[in-house]
Amino acid sequence: MNEHSPLASPTDLPLDFEVFFQREQKALLAVAASRLRDRRDAEEATLEAGRRMYVKWERILAHVNPKAMTYTILRGVISDFYRREIRNSRVQPYADPPDTAYLQELRSCEPLDRALDELEATAPLQANSVRLRHLAGLSYEQIAERLHTTPGAAKVSTSIGLQRLKELMTNGSCGTGEDA
Repeated sequence: MNEHSPLASPTDLPLDFEVFFQREQKALLAVAASRLRDRRDAEEATLEAGRRMYVKWERILAHVNPKAMTYTILRGVISDFYRREIRNSRVQPYADPPDTAYLQELRSCEPLDRALDELEATAPLQANSVRLRHLAGLSYEQIAERLHTTPGAAKVSTSIGLQRLKELMTNGSCGTGEDA
């Protein structure tokens, strides 16, 4: 495929994978970190997603919405991350207990994590829209491009997702995270 190919012209993706990955790596890492909560795991998942994207680069460029395909690949890597690690015996089935400071730091994230997981089980588009908007800091146009939808739909999904998260965190079993 060359620069004059009709498949490459509608996209803003460069034909060189390295340029694309350097440009998108920060947003990909933010999405992975919001799901995995450990910076090292998020970096590893992002690099694995990058490897898979490199292998499929020609197919990604030929896709109707290349950025949506790259984020679909990242979501797949994130979903498979811990299962693959345990299967390869690189991670103990039960992790060593972290120190108290780390637990206190993550304590505020637990209700949000539970609510996002519950929202994703029932409305994945809303959960992904909220993650991309508020955890990765993307605009509605960028969210729409990555989730293969329109900016208006991304805005609505984010708004409804935030409302449902609020309901889940106040009325659900998530609690406030203040009781020990």
